[in-house]
Amino acid sequence: MTEAEILELTYFDKAAIYGQIEYKKFNGATAFKSGMKAENVKCAISKKDTSNVNQTDITNNIRYNVLMFCSTDTPITAGDDVEIIFENGIKRKYEAGEFFPYLSHLEVPLLRKDKA
Repeated sequence: MTEAEILELTYFDKAAIYGQIEYKKFNGATAFKSGMKAENVKCAISKKDTSNVNQTDITNNIRYNVLMFCSTDTPITAGDDVEIIFENGIKRKYEAGEFFPYLSHLEVPLLRKDKA
């Protein structure tokens, strides 16, 4: 077993990745549009820092970082929207930062921006 295959055994979460996808126009030109780049991507999420909740009279602004560990062939770039489905079924949305490549996996910083 390779190191990548061993790491993948620890990936219990799933990701759907949305961003710019390439397509051909009717005239043959290449263009880009928003769409799903990948779904059911095996991954692992690790909490990077403590939650930062900004309380106001009307709403709470949730903002914190996590790290996503995934396969090196995952089609993800900075700015992509990532929806994580955790092992327990909870869904959360994040924005991807620039990934750091290792031979066996990618480490992708994710920023959660939401309101409670």
